[in-house]
Amino acid sequence: MLRKMHVFRILPEEEIIRAIEQHCQQHQIHSGVVLGIIGSVQSARLSFLKELPGKYETEEYPGPLEIVCAQGSVALKDNDLIVHVHMQLSGRDISRGGHLSSAVVFSTAEVVLGELDFHLRRCKDEYTGLNELQC
Repeated sequence: MLRKMHVFRILPEEEIIRAIEQHCQQHQIHSGVVLGIIGSVQSARLSFLKELPGKYETEEYPGPLEIVCAQGSVALKDNDLIVHVHMQLSGRDISRGGHLSSAVVFSTAEVVLGELDFHLRRCKDEYTGLNELQC
């Protein structure tokens, strides 16, 4: 079940995944769901799974771009915190979504994170070659 809801802002020039990791470390969050992120980015790298096992293609997107939506999870792999987010971005002539590799905030990013009262864990799946969620 949901233990607590966290709503926080990521400031301009900050990297989104790193900022979520820092928030989780500061608040001792080991498991959670990213319920949403809105705001804007000055640049982003999105990855797309192209082949199994675990072969991604990554593309860079210069901004500024709007964050239309984003969701994901926070889980442990061994003792490492893994923040996994998929994001949809849009601009005047572009709309792209995918696995968020990195993104630097332009004006703001508002994050809604639900802290769970049970542990989500990730471990390597032999078929996909990826660190898959194990509830």
